[in-house]
Amino acid sequence: MTNIAGILLAAGESKRLGQPKQLLDWKGRPFVRQVAETALASKLGSLTVVTGAMAAEVAAALDGLPLNIVHNPDWAAGQSTSVRAGLAAVPPEATAALFMVTDQPQLSVALIDTLCAEHAASGAPIVAPLVDGQRSNPVLFDRSTFAHFAELQGDVGGRALFSRFPVTWIPWLDNSLAIDVDTPEDYERLKRLAG
Repeated sequence: MTNIAGILLAAGESKRLGQPKQLLDWKGRPFVRQVAETALASKLGSLTVVTGAMAAEVAAALDGLPLNIVHNPDWAAGQSTSVRAGLAAVPPEATAALFMVTDQPQLSVALIDTLCAEHAASGAPIVAPLVDGQRSNPVLFDRSTFAHFAELQGDVGGRALFSRFPVTWIPWLDNSLAIDVDTPEDYERLKRLAG
């Protein structure tokens, strides 16, 4: 399982939130550092963080962690550019990539390792959590899917490939994973739900 590369997407400007969600506080740590530390504690073989807006501040929040930072100068053109920037940095020996987002500071090592274990056992092209019947993040993509990311344009991520490859869904009991932190209200709701 150590041949699975982690990619943390941290390039957006969080327009609706009014401040960079990567730097929101989560129990004394910025969101981006919390997710990175969780990823580094998992069985992932490597971790790349893709920066864009507020790149210097995001990099500073990750100071001292054993990870690779890739800056995406085209971040404003949408998520597809960050996904490709992250994939370009995946080590050649990696069998798959797990995409994570910064607004899931409550992400657990257990979920990351469960997704990786499913891929190791089945070789499934895509493995993703299902929370209360809704698809959630993070999402694992087998190397066999990588070439198709080149076709993505604009503010589209890997979910565009869900119609092309079979998805193995892992039911997961954590309602807080269903929250996207796009507004101050979302942030408060996440803090309440996650205790």
